[in-house]
Amino acid sequence: MNNEKLIHSLESDGGLNLEIYEHLNCVIKLDTSGNLVSYNQAFFKQYGYNEQDFIEPFLDFFIQSEPFEKKQYFEKSLLGKTQRFNTLGLCKNGETVEINVTLIPIKKKTEMSIYVIVKNISEFQEQEKELFLAKKTQTVFNELNDICSFYYDAINDFHHFSKQFPVIFGINTEKKISPSLKLLLQYVHPEDLDRVKDTVYAAIRERTGYQMEYRLVRKDRTVRYVYEQAEIVLTKKGHLEGLVGFIQDNTERKVSNDLIVKEDQIALFNDNPLVGVWSVNVQTDQCLNTSMGIEYICGYTKNDFNNGIQWSSIVHKEDLSQYLDNQHTLEGGNILHHQYRIVHKNGDIRWVQDYTIPTLDEDGEITQLNGLISDITEQKVLKEKIGYLTDYDFLTKLPRGHKFIEKLQLLTEEYADSNNKLAVMKLDIDRFKYVNDTLGNQVGDELLIQISNRLSKHLTSNDLLARRGGDEFLILIGKMKSVESLKFIINKLIESLNEPFYIKEYQLYLTASIGISTYPENGVSSLELLRNASLALSKSQKDGKNNYRILSNLSSIQSYKTYSIGRDLKKAVENNEMSLYFQPRVDALSYQIIGAEALIRWNHPEWGLISPHEFITIAEENGLIMDIDDWVLKEVCIQIKKWKNEQLPTVPISINVSAVHFMKQDWPSTVAKLIRRAGIHPQDIELEITESTLMDNKEMVKQTINKLREMGIKIALDDFGKGYSSISYLSQYSFDTIKIDRLFIRNMLQSERNLHIAKSIIYMAKGLKINVVAEGVETIQQLKILQREHCNEIQGYLFSHPAPINEFETLLQNKKLPPMDPKQKAKQSKRKNYRLNFPYPLEADMKLESIAGQNVELRKTKVLIEDISIGGLRYVSTLKLPVRGDILFKFKTEILGKSITLYGSIVWKEEINEELVEYGIKFIIGKGEQTSLSSLINTFTKSLKHDKSLPPYRMINEDRYQYFKL
Repeated sequence: MNNEKLIHSLESDGGLNLEIYEHLNCVIKLDTSGNLVSYNQAFFKQYGYNEQDFIEPFLDFFIQSEPFEKKQYFEKSLLGKTQRFNTLGLCKNGETVEINVTLIPIKKKTEMSIYVIVKNISEFQEQEKELFLAKKTQTVFNELNDICSFYYDAINDFHHFSKQFPVIFGINTEKKISPSLKLLLQYVHPEDLDRVKDTVYAAIRERTGYQMEYRLVRKDRTVRYVYEQAEIVLTKKGHLEGLVGFIQDNTERKVSNDLIVKEDQIALFNDNPLVGVWSVNVQTDQCLNTSMGIEYICGYTKNDFNNGIQWSSIVHKEDLSQYLDNQHTLEGGNILHHQYRIVHKNGDIRWVQDYTIPTLDEDGEITQLNGLISDITEQKVLKEKIGYLTDYDFLTKLPRGHKFIEKLQLLTEEYADSNNKLAVMKLDIDRFKYVNDTLGNQVGDELLIQISNRLSKHLTSNDLLARRGGDEFLILIGKMKSVESLKFIINKLIESLNEPFYIKEYQLYLTASIGISTYPENGVSSLELLRNASLALSKSQKDGKNNYRILSNLSSIQSYKTYSIGRDLKKAVENNEMSLYFQPRVDALSYQIIGAEALIRWNHPEWGLISPHEFITIAEENGLIMDIDDWVLKEVCIQIKKWKNEQLPTVPISINVSAVHFMKQDWPSTVAKLIRRAGIHPQDIELEITESTLMDNKEMVKQTINKLREMGIKIALDDFGKGYSSISYLSQYSFDTIKIDRLFIRNMLQSERNLHIAKSIIYMAKGLKINVVAEGVETIQQLKILQREHCNEIQGYLFSHPAPINEFETLLQNKKLPPMDPKQKAKQSKRKNYRLNFPYPLEADMKLESIAGQNVELRKTKVLIEDISIGGLRYVSTLKLPVRGDILFKFKTEILGKSITLYGSIVWKEEINEELVEYGIKFIIGKGEQTSLSSLINTFTKSLKHDKSLPPYRMINEDRYQYFKL
């Protein structure tokens, strides 16, 4: 059964069938976006990757060929056509190998998968070359009278010789004999017997090769001097198999001379201009013979060499020293094989491969040198070109990603014992795909070249710019002086891209999003730094285009948490560890609940409830997003039916849907089946999509939206205003609702620009008769502005946080939700002791010390302490942490010039909004420490009451959002 039939017969619903998993060839399963879903053990063993290494489409990362070629093959496979091609593959250790790739499309009722079969053909091609050379060598051996090759089977104790054996050993027989080792040793001269026997037996015992000279005594009592060389042969399991080697009769000292002189043996070489045969008398320094290939390769004739030209004089000066050192190999009769450059008579530089065979006299002195010279210039140039294309991007001439990683790894190792710092940037061009799709690949390619040129101008020799693929660039700042100097470089890079690009008749304006991680604050290995740069880039893109984000010290705990999430996510989906929460949407004037958004939560065994913002991106990378979305849709339908059965009031529930669903033409029918099976109406649900969904496969997305709306399902456009094409989408697609991005709502009071944008969106939606929802409403002031502008619906923490099912059912029964302004809430003390409320937050370094008694080595992260008492403290952070008494935290800060260190665990938490969380810490503290802390708090309180200026402490007089953003 061939590989394609095997895949079709064994492909199963859940990843890879066991037989495929244990298949000898590498088998990888991709989704229709090219992301890795699963792979078998052969791929891990041969290439070293695991799932966490693929943070971008599999083919873009693994296949080392031009992007358009990879795209062409993949798109054809999506059309149902099996694709086969040879290319280069990148191993995890940076090595490239020649591979054969087969893309097999497998279409099922609800989805399509692409199976990739990868075969390493490097070894096969090398074996073919070795087999050809072996056959060619054997042919030459068979033409030589005084050299016989042999193979000794050590298990069965017999020798197999080539046809020269009877001649050398003086045996008159036409029969082919296979003597044992004992029988063969009978021909060895008695004076040499012990030495020969010891050498052979030692080689077999120690599994090593040998070379030796000794005398043979023929049956006619004549003595022959021979040279024998052999190598050990082992089985695949490492067991002894035998010896392979040759015996050369040196009695006449004419082997090399015969090789050159006899016309029937050198005819093949004499007619070949790429291979030169030569012979030199060492004692007279006279050139005895040269073939036409010598003159073709170097430009010099036999007469030139006999008239004073030395071969060493034409060796390239950079290779001459090594060339002369290699000549010592000839001593003792060893054959010399090496490669070097020569200078042709016309001045050209040529690469040659040189085989030199010495002839020795009875005293062991070299009397003659014979050799073969071949021109390998083309092979060298081709190898260098392949090496260049492997290491450098063909279009921009920038290093590829693995070269960047090599340099980064070297620097992190070099900086390990120093105070040096560096920064890693991931730069993504905003809307590049839109330019490529509308203006064509030629404009896109030229744009990438100009972008790389502009970025390079702002980097030094200590820095490195690389192209990761597509529109993503990697930047290494080799010597970072400070965060301020880093910001200066970043702003220069962004400014350089804000200038217009002139390509053909187009004047193009572009922006970029940048994520930055720093060494050693955000990681000490290349992998950790790149992962954190990706995390920062994701945060930067969420903040809006033309932006950057330097990962704060938050990444120390956050990166550990992200790693845990990536590790456990697949198991969580399989074990049904997810649950649903609902955040109400209310009428802006009556406050009546008229809808809700379903939000998935993951009850992680270590981190507690995890919001979708923390794991959805990972789910998309790991190919789990479809399973998660399908689960949410199914559970929402079931829950709505349950409420109806219990005669509870119901409202339409909106569900966030990933872009990947819109690649499946049959997805609307899948949705329809779920609705019918649950026994609810299409009007009971609403599907939310983001602008990124609309950027790929526009026609397919439009068809899917229209089909869903025809069924009666409403479609909402989420995060409206965040992208550049928001308004154009309203004319291309039919939406029932738009949800204003929370960034505009949050900044309405601080920025007139954001206020006018929010007003314009509401006004425009009203004109288009589209329902408009304001997301992220947190204050009464924001609500009043939105009411004044006649916004239809409000969603945010001002009315309710996302609530579990039982709490949401209570809200539904109440039908209305009055706003609760956080500033008007009377904060009740959760502690018995007096609390010191700081006028401005106190900055502290927090470190996660241990989980369930197990120490955890993580770096510190900054938090803002709002108040403190002798029993505990209250702090704010963007970290999402669980309420667990067995997780111990360490806090370090300064008050009144004194450094204090406190330990405690989280006993309560409250979400301020989707980004900020407030935590209550209960101290684990001794009586002596408690007394000292009490004295410090009292002194600070007195100073606060009586002094005109604020007492000294690590005060942060800055907006909390801005503080954590930096």
